[in-house]
Amino acid sequence: MSANKKLKKGDFMVVSDREKLVLSAIIDFYLLSGETIGSRTLVKKYNIDLSSATIRNVMSDLEDMGFISKTHTSSGRIPTDKGYKFYLEELLKIEKLSREEQARINSVYDIKMRELDSVLKKTSMLLSKLTNYVGIVIEPTHKKEKIKKVELVHIDDYMAMAVIVMENKSVRTKKIFFEEVCSQSELLKLSQRINNEIRNSSVESHEIEKIIDFVYSEVEGKLFLENSSEIFKDKQVNEISDVLDIFSKREKIKELFEEAIKSRPFKEGEVNVIFGEELAVKGLEDYSFVYSVYNMDNSPGIIGVMGPKRMSYSKTMGLIQHVTKEVNKVIKEISNEGDSDGR
Repeated sequence: MSANKKLKKGDFMVVSDREKLVLSAIIDFYLLSGETIGSRTLVKKYNIDLSSATIRNVMSDLEDMGFISKTHTSSGRIPTDKGYKFYLEELLKIEKLSREEQARINSVYDIKMRELDSVLKKTSMLLSKLTNYVGIVIEPTHKKEKIKKVELVHIDDYMAMAVIVMENKSVRTKKIFFEEVCSQSELLKLSQRINNEIRNSSVESHEIEKIIDFVYSEVEGKLFLENSSEIFKDKQVNEISDVLDIFSKREKIKELFEEAIKSRPFKEGEVNVIFGEELAVKGLEDYSFVYSVYNMDNSPGIIGVMGPKRMSYSKTMGLIQHVTKEVNKVIKEISNEGDSDGR
């Protein structure tokens, strides 16, 4: 984007190339060291061909724009949330992984995995291991017409377990409670009827739904979470009580991130960033959620990490970009296998 072109919706005023250069250096230094930087250090460290006096003037302009702010402890500047957002949208270059890094990631997905659950669980663990942040992977919500098979397991005359196998080979279970006695033989007949209807392509989908609604309302996509306890270990409990409450209940975590994706625009196929304060949970202000949205069966899924706001965005975004590409490849292979099995 040229220096004279405004961002969409007029989020930022016109920023000159000189201002972009200084702002980028300030944020890069802060992300790397956690320290503020003064004009003289900027000139020396980043070889900026401007005088210290000129840089001080530029920094003053950036402060007026709301991109940086002074700290109470030094004369240096640190980025504001507005500065971070401009940096991510306009200045950041996503770091390409080295061949060695790509090879290590690819080796994880080269192992034959026939179940989607295994792929997503490995992805959550891999992201956490490579970043030391919280690995967050959410499977898309499945649609009713994507059921391949339903098995009803008799527990007792008033309870059964529905084992639901999807076309993509993921498996879901759901407890069923009966108001009246349902014997094992009756349950077997019902299971056979459901699967006959599923296999009968001439039956309209709403007819199938009538039969299986009592065992299945849309199967919620699973959440795969790794390393959530480590990220908050240095925080005081009273500072993050709301966070701990959410992260102690997997359904709350899932709802938090799914709602975050739904409530704001994102670029599918690209890496996006949501700052903690945008999630409206006290205690997450110093964190960022970096994620990519993938699509499976016309339903969105999420691959990402949550880490400190002061992170290496270039490296983290490059990592998520590559991992998402590998996950999409495996999902396509699993889907093709499912199509072959159905023929």
